[in-house]
Amino acid sequence: MDWKKYGKWWLIGGMILFILLNAWAIYREFLFVPILSLVAIVAYLLIFRVDLAMYLMALSTPFSIVLENEKVQLSLSFPAEILMIALTLLFLARICYDLRLKREIVRHPLTIAILAYLLWMFICCITSEIPLVSFKFWASKIWFICSSYFMVIHLIDKDIKKWVTYFNCYAVSLACVVVITTIRHAAAGFGDHIAHWIMSPFYNDHTAYGAILALFIPVVVGFFFLPQQRKGMKVLYATMLLIFLGGFYLSFSRAAWLSMIGAIGVWCVVKLRIKFRWLAAGVVIIGGLLFTFADDILYSMSRNSQDSSTKSLADHLQSISNISTDASNVERLNRWNSAFAMIEERPLFGWGPGCYQFCYAPFQDYRYQTIISTDFGDGGNAHSEYIGPTAETGFVGLATVLAMMVLVLYYGLNTYRHSSDPTVRRLSLAATLALITYYIHGTMNNFLDTDKLSLPFWGLFALIVVLNVRTRREVDAPVTQ
Repeated sequence: MDWKKYGKWWLIGGMILFILLNAWAIYREFLFVPILSLVAIVAYLLIFRVDLAMYLMALSTPFSIVLENEKVQLSLSFPAEILMIALTLLFLARICYDLRLKREIVRHPLTIAILAYLLWMFICCITSEIPLVSFKFWASKIWFICSSYFMVIHLIDKDIKKWVTYFNCYAVSLACVVVITTIRHAAAGFGDHIAHWIMSPFYNDHTAYGAILALFIPVVVGFFFLPQQRKGMKVLYATMLLIFLGGFYLSFSRAAWLSMIGAIGVWCVVKLRIKFRWLAAGVVIIGGLLFTFADDILYSMSRNSQDSSTKSLADHLQSISNISTDASNVERLNRWNSAFAMIEERPLFGWGPGCYQFCYAPFQDYRYQTIISTDFGDGGNAHSEYIGPTAETGFVGLATVLAMMVLVLYYGLNTYRHSSDPTVRRLSLAATLALITYYIHGTMNNFLDTDKLSLPFWGLFALIVVLNVRTRREVDAPVTQ
């Protein structure tokens, strides 16, 4: 028999048999068979095709479901976090054996800021109120960053197109989730209350769902306008954009809507060629005015009694400033007020990474408690990417978070302005605008302790670093006659 001639058919037959075997095992509830099959596939990819393993990680993340074990008090998003852990172990092993990241990457200010962030978090784990919780939280940050930042840099360093493929994998799966969610939402008559949870189990609530859609809309638009983009791909991106915009509206996430308005504002600033320092100065001035007139603003907000509504867009937007009757808004104030009291008590090291939700109950003020308040550590986090880390890791921890934010936005805009490559310019601008949507959203919610947001967030960091390094080489290259 000519094995070379019929090898392809043997392979196809083997794959069909493999799929049928696993389907039968799942039907008969012999779950060890699909688990062993997954382990075998991942092991093969890690040894021979790391790029495909990373694409699989991105493809599976939107569909991943959190599995919890109360005995060991551990929860993991399956299968995405399993793949993240496997890729992290591979990365650490190869760093010890043969993998050498380029000096430009290791010494890049953004990489240094990320390492400082992880180092200070580790120190705060030692001083934590609940060390076990903090070290598990820190470990999750390690596998998020190693798999979605360092491994992505290694993947795309020589070929930026692989980053587009990587994000396409996530975007396609996300589009499928949006379609499924919208169909379920429509079947329920687009009811008021189900809009908050209809995206479960893929995303835990409408705020996380809105945040990821806000982040991906600038990315998909950037992909559409890439130079020499094929017509078929443009049709795909246009379709995905329409799906994302529909899901974005139906998320009824006020924070996500505001974040998109902010990103559009920054895009206008960039197109008007306003310098970064003026943009930063504007942010500082606005922040100062908000702080100066905080009492007047709060008084005005306290007189607003418009609750959130999925029936009227105007009413829903007006409810953003309602801190008198809107339970979501008042509970957010409750979390922030509790965090400020915790910060006042432990300003340097904080209460420990991941410990806010287990420690904030005694600090609650009865004036801000609502029907959704809890004293049992099961109500989530501080609802802020800035206040929460300060309560958990002190003001030094906040400084590392702000340093990463300023640096990634600076290098993203700097790369856009100085590169002569249209592909680099469009990708860097899209990545920067996507991160701006999340940083604005982060004032009112925080999701970087989940794989759903961490994978694209750190992936955008990786892209900006690689593009910035390339642009530096381009600018520093000697001019030849």
